[in-house]
Amino acid sequence: MLTVKRITSPDGPWFSPVDALYESAFPWHEKREPEAKVSALSSPNYTLQAWFDGEQFIGMIASWSFGDYTYIEHLAVNGELRAQGYGKRMLSQFLQMQPLTILEIDPLTTDIAQKRLRFYQKLGFHENGFNHYHPTYHIDISDHELIVLSYPHAISSDQYQRFNTDLSSVVMGRD
Repeated sequence: MLTVKRITSPDGPWFSPVDALYESAFPWHEKREPEAKVSALSSPNYTLQAWFDGEQFIGMIASWSFGDYTYIEHLAVNGELRAQGYGKRMLSQFLQMQPLTILEIDPLTTDIAQKRLRFYQKLGFHENGFNHYHPTYHIDISDHELIVLSYPHAISSDQYQRFNTDLSSVVMGRD
């Protein structure tokens, strides 16, 4: 079983390697500004986790809990350890602890996006047909279109509306 350490401060021992992975794994338009990364740590809804296999750091999950569902904002595996099953193991273990999990993926315009969808579907995620735009992380770019996936079942229109509201108001801090 993999182990998890929760990061609650940028001064903790695992914030730096998690942040380095975050910076290398995601494109600029999908990342928070430095101040926003630190600010999220103080939210009671937010959890930043460093994942380990023994003593080896293997990845990170950043998620937001909203009582009856959890939203995975970011998930990444250490680049040196990709394609070794760690993403599947991390996510499978994470899903055992969550009642309903929602995440987003890029539109299916590339082979990588198609492969990512298949990865999540093999773990039991369902594609939801909502026209969804993630609010921008940066003031000078537009919101970006993403596909909403959910586990263990598809979500209703009401559940999607609640997620979209929570995403905008709590996760992104907008009114």
